[in-house]
Amino acid sequence: MRILSHTLAALLVATATTAAAAASFPDHPITIVVPYSAGGGVDTLVRIISPLLAQKLGQPVLIENRAGVSGMVGAAMAARAKPDGYTLLAGNTTTNVTNLFVYKQLPYDPRKDFVPLAMVSRGPCVLVVPPDSKFNSVQDVIQGLKAAPPDTLTYGTSGNGSFQHMSAVLFSSLTQTHMRQIAYKGSPNVLTDVIGKRLDMAFEVIPVAEPLIKAGKVKALAVTSKTEIPALPGVKPVADLGLPNFEMVAWKGIFAPAGTPEPVARKLGEALSAVIQLPEIRQRIESLGEIADGRSNAAFGQAVQADIAYWGPILHNAGVQPE
Repeated sequence: MRILSHTLAALLVATATTAAAAASFPDHPITIVVPYSAGGGVDTLVRIISPLLAQKLGQPVLIENRAGVSGMVGAAMAARAKPDGYTLLAGNTTTNVTNLFVYKQLPYDPRKDFVPLAMVSRGPCVLVVPPDSKFNSVQDVIQGLKAAPPDTLTYGTSGNGSFQHMSAVLFSSLTQTHMRQIAYKGSPNVLTDVIGKRLDMAFEVIPVAEPLIKAGKVKALAVTSKTEIPALPGVKPVADLGLPNFEMVAWKGIFAPAGTPEPVARKLGEALSAVIQLPEIRQRIESLGEIADGRSNAAFGQAVQADIAYWGPILHNAGVQPE
């Protein structure tokens, strides 16, 4: 009985301590690790929400870019951070889903090393080519791929398992063609080489590609969603241009390291969700071709698990081998 009393007392003290910590959280700046280069799609979205998140939490929100290897460098750094709510990860479908299936040895486990806080947005890619490319349509690309020797034509990505890579894998699978992947640290680098004609094409995230499309620096052929995107009026879905089964939409979201106290994770999730659902924030997100979301904590976690179950078989059937 005495042991039980001591155990119960210790549990009550621990619970009270955690509750007190959550009540005073945060009492110093929070850092969001972006595992991609500055100016990329994830980085752009985090910079949209971070000022109002800081305002809501009463502490500065800092952004630290740690790019490399399909987001693995930054994701691993965030996974190893102290689980106190002060270091977060700006993850996406790549870092927290598809990397599981394209790398044999991840330096983190997306299923165990993170606590989901909030889904920021969902969005498609856009297929772009150099402005004077001979490809003026999706059918031009398909015919060009079929006419060329396998792996002759190139496309850029942020690495294996990235949204851009998965879009190209699905495109190649449905058209029974082959093109060669060139991996970069982030979307700005990819688009620089599309503009410079060192790449034939890229499936790129709309927040980064849209200004270049409007400036005439790259040519947009199609979007990877099932419907048109308001940010790119007149750019048709791939599904409407000869590949009816094609759809690629990925999410971006914020995570905390596993072990973060539940009250702290809940407070962060609720704050993020409230910011994402502000009309001015939704408008800014949607002007980039994304769909503002805002699902937090458990609801976001369920979406992540559903994606893990969905993508594993698709990548296996497409012949993607872990490396």
